[in-house]
Amino acid sequence: MYSQAGQDRWVLAMHPQPGSYLEIGASHPTLINNTYLLEQNGWKGVSFDIDPQNQQLWTQTRNNPLIITDALKFDWATFCDLPFVTDYLQVDIDPPAQSFEVLQKIIETGAEFKLITFEHDAYTDGGAIRAASRDYLTKHGYTLHTADVSTQGMVFEDWWVNEKYIKL
Repeated sequence: MYSQAGQDRWVLAMHPQPGSYLEIGASHPTLINNTYLLEQNGWKGVSFDIDPQNQQLWTQTRNNPLIITDALKFDWATFCDLPFVTDYLQVDIDPPAQSFEVLQKIIETGAEFKLITFEHDAYTDGGAIRAASRDYLTKHGYTLHTADVSTQGMVFEDWWVNEKYIKL
């Protein structure tokens, strides 16, 4: 409904009851946003973005917090105080190599997620980040549910499930 390619509807279909999310690369609070519909359906979460221009509009529009910070420099180990299991993780910062670096930092804390949408932007680099992220997430117990999500012919994202929590 608000997301670019139906990520919000996919998360609600896979996990219909209200849950929790961690959104890395939030940007605008409603436009092409993967968590706004979740919040409207009772989900709680924390969003992160590097651009301070989003803060005021976010505060006026959303109930769940936005933290303005550089996700590459953020202390994920402290934030993801174990045991840390969250229903949905969204990672989408630019460039895709930085998205992958943040994904690794978060997963390496020991945090677990039931669902993940990871933007790899394969259309920009021939699929190198896509291949690396697929290998990495598979090795960490995630199952690729929806591969190569695209809009306007540009393949940009994969959707993952942790079958420890959600059976396919």
